[in-house]
Amino acid sequence: IILPVEFSPLEVAKDSVAFMPMPWKGGLTVKTNGLAWGIGHQNVAVEFDLAPHWSVSVPFYYSGGFDYFKSTIKFRTFAVQPEVRYWFSDENDGFFAGAHLGLLYYNFAFDGDYRYQDHDGTSPALGGGLSIGYRLPISKNNRWRVEFAVGAGVYDLNYDIFHNTPDVKDGLMTEESIKKTYWGIDQAAITFSYSFDLKKKGGKQ
Repeated sequence: IILPVEFSPLEVAKDSVAFMPMPWKGGLTVKTNGLAWGIGHQNVAVEFDLAPHWSVSVPFYYSGGFDYFKSTIKFRTFAVQPEVRYWFSDENDGFFAGAHLGLLYYNFAFDGDYRYQDHDGTSPALGGGLSIGYRLPISKNNRWRVEFAVGAGVYDLNYDIFHNTPDVKDGLMTEESIKKTYWGIDQAAITFSYSFDLKKKGGKQ
């Protein structure tokens, strides 16, 4: 004998709501690299959450007329390094792996005999690479975070070499338009950030 089973519409509705996935809110993060500030490089970055597990980060770095204690030691740059990230958590936190592109204008000298600058000041290093990192909250509301990241890549270089002499402005050029390939570390960061929700909450979730 099969007895009819009655279902309460209210109970079904409650069960359906209980198993509904949480809506994706998205987010915008503003951040800055503390390691870069430590060597006098002003920097800011924005990161957009595209979907669970995916985001894109775009940092900018600048160091203008800044010498390290003397005119023969300098590391002047303008750089941008957009990166697509895959987060292993659907909350877009914790561990991530990234792939980035890089553009770098540079003028540097390390108190040696020579100074190196991108050719004519118009030939930035171009390339890209891969990175790994980890981000964790440092505030109760989870909006303030700290991030640790390191990356490596390959870049095409086209640069000029100058005498690194303090008594002659910019020195004299010794070699022009040298082309080489750089591969190695291209990213190191201890980043502090603040996150904003992009979508407003529309009732209970």
